[in-house]
Amino acid sequence: MADTAAPPVFKKRNNKTNLRKRPATPPPADSESEYTSSEENGVRIKRRRTEGVTTTQSTARAADLRKSTAYAADRSTNITANDDATKASTWFTDAALAAGDAPVKEAQAKEDGVYGGTAQYGSFIQKNPDAKKLGPQKAPTNVRTITVTDFAPDVCKDYKQTGFCGFGDSCKFLHAREDYKQGWQLDKEWEKVGSKKDKKDGGKEDEGLNEEEKMLRDIPFKCVICKEDYKTPVVTKCGHYFCEKCAMGRYMKGKKKTCAACGADTGGSFGVARKLKALLEKKRKREEEKAAEAEAEEA
Repeated sequence: MADTAAPPVFKKRNNKTNLRKRPATPPPADSESEYTSSEENGVRIKRRRTEGVTTTQSTARAADLRKSTAYAADRSTNITANDDATKASTWFTDAALAAGDAPVKEAQAKEDGVYGGTAQYGSFIQKNPDAKKLGPQKAPTNVRTITVTDFAPDVCKDYKQTGFCGFGDSCKFLHAREDYKQGWQLDKEWEKVGSKKDKKDGGKEDEGLNEEEKMLRDIPFKCVICKEDYKTPVVTKCGHYFCEKCAMGRYMKGKKKTCAACGADTGGSFGVARKLKALLEKKRKREEEKAAEAEAEEA
């Protein structure tokens, strides 16, 4: 028989059970908290999730919103006293009802003879521990504060002495030549005379004035420079009156060509005010008559 070739035989190896396979790469996560990294040696490092949506499971049923909600007051809180602005009781009623008022603590000062300053001053008034530190507090009903503002005007000295003020309408003091009374005197006179008479007389002041009185209203009754009565009065181009000696002395000695009242250039020319002296005498007599009538009414 001819030699036959042996059939080929293949040896089947057993699968290795201890073979460590590299795990599959996970898909990319949406957040950084689910990220896992692998080192070169193939070891997988797991990190705990720090962010994300947490879900809880509960066996309790959801509340039915169709039903009415009942509220209950918290009865565990103790009732405390307060001093709100809407409080109805007063301090003396609280003191009468309070049974355990603590006595006032006496200040324990050191008797060493050394002055410790204002920080060592003792307080002899006990503070209410329940009182509020901030906010509106109810004032006691037996104490009321009344503020009375008396009438004491600040009269412009220059205008009262001379009838002229360089500041004009911008002066912060009162431009008046009369002697003003205190507030209590004005109130007393107002009660005697009444408001009706004052209103009637107030509108007739300008009606009875003639041309001379209207002119004297705008003219100072004394010289602005020397603040005394006019002596040989003169008038400038701008219509202001001065003593002849005062105006010429200011122009010659002071070498000031401007008006002492308004500052306009006079040019050294002054006119004689002939009618001013007679008008001032009439005005003075009229004021004396008014003062005498006022004294007669008061008496």
